[in-house]
Amino acid sequence: MLNFDELEKGFTEEEALAEAARCLKCKKPLCVGGCPIENRIPEIITAIEARDYQAAIAIINANSNLAIICARVCPHNDQCEGACVLNRKGEGIQISKLERFLAEKEMELTLNQMRDKIAIIGSGPAGLSVAAILAKQNYRVTIFEAQAKAGGVLRYGIPEYRLPNEVVEKQIEVVRNLGVRLETGVVIGEDLTIDQLFAMDYRAIFIGTGTGLSRKLEVDGESLPGAMQAIYFLGTVSLIQDGSLANRPYPVLPGDRVLVVGAGNVAVDAARTALRLGAASVRAVDIVPEKERRASDKEYDEALHEGVSFTFETSVTQIHGEDKLTGVTLQKFTRQLCGRESIIRPLPGSEERIACDKLIIAVGQKPFARIVSTTTGIKTNERGYVITENAPFYGMTTRAGVFAAGDVVHEPKTVILAMREGRRVAEALDSFLRSRDI
Repeated sequence: MLNFDELEKGFTEEEALAEAARCLKCKKPLCVGGCPIENRIPEIITAIEARDYQAAIAIINANSNLAIICARVCPHNDQCEGACVLNRKGEGIQISKLERFLAEKEMELTLNQMRDKIAIIGSGPAGLSVAAILAKQNYRVTIFEAQAKAGGVLRYGIPEYRLPNEVVEKQIEVVRNLGVRLETGVVIGEDLTIDQLFAMDYRAIFIGTGTGLSRKLEVDGESLPGAMQAIYFLGTVSLIQDGSLANRPYPVLPGDRVLVVGAGNVAVDAARTALRLGAASVRAVDIVPEKERRASDKEYDEALHEGVSFTFETSVTQIHGEDKLTGVTLQKFTRQLCGRESIIRPLPGSEERIACDKLIIAVGQKPFARIVSTTTGIKTNERGYVITENAPFYGMTTRAGVFAAGDVVHEPKTVILAMREGRRVAEALDSFLRSRDI
């Protein structure tokens, strides 16, 4: 039987301290001159004597990033150890074994500092925020992303004219450099479940999947070619632009007459993107009054400036076409008080039929149910949003150890609000794990 076990063993702590104590601390240390990278050997040995291993490791790492390898394979007898003055008596300091002791001590300290495994579902603003905060606290964080590339709504929901993919990539690289693992193309609820993640030794799980399921108009003809959801439209444009769908035509073609239903930020993004793809005209309609539109003033004003027209208190009541979309019927709506409630009703006789080539629907989104439907203990409200608590741990769902934040727990809001919620949940998740350890 061939034996390839390592021949030479390293120092124990007691042996390393005894060896360090033999060093003469020469005023002109020949060992430093004998080292090709001029490691500050006397300073390293002094720190070992003082049991200040972190300081000794820092000194050696200033010149060497491969100490654990160099300690084994460098020709020390011809370099630092060979230059030691005690070598004249055949009692040279075993510098290589001291270096190995420190390298192994560094690995030990690093592993001891690493904390529990945490799974992050979704790589949008909430997921990236939670991952970065917890990685800085030495948690072992893995992000699971359903798409082929990370970024979530930052990549697939916000047009490049507002947020270039290059900027998203740089931010993701910053998170990676903190030690966060990123698993793309993994759909939680299909490829893996919450229960399986816990079985893989993840101590806590964060859901930051956003709202990927579009709400429908519930009007006949919504499935005709030419009618599409705004999330699909924006995501497809992004995939074509980054080369993932390089051979597919854009969903809006030059010369198309486009109607957008909705006047929130997603709708405005879709309208402005359609113009950039060469649409002949883009009109947006919304059932609410202008003062109640959800789009920010900045986005709304810029859309008007670029040529998008808006009609309020109006919506689509019929979609026309046989093999493809040819037009829609618009109708005015009015608000009426019914007791203490305000009800929006169609205004009879206000119908208007218009021709259009593409219909982009942006009337709201809700979360997918695949995560909560494949596990137990996670409750949602009647609209499909995950229910979370404020106490004792902010953002924890009705299942212990599972947290959520961002659009998956409320109506879609801004990136900065998702990041804020992510920070609060990261702090609560850390407190939860600490309390369980105690």
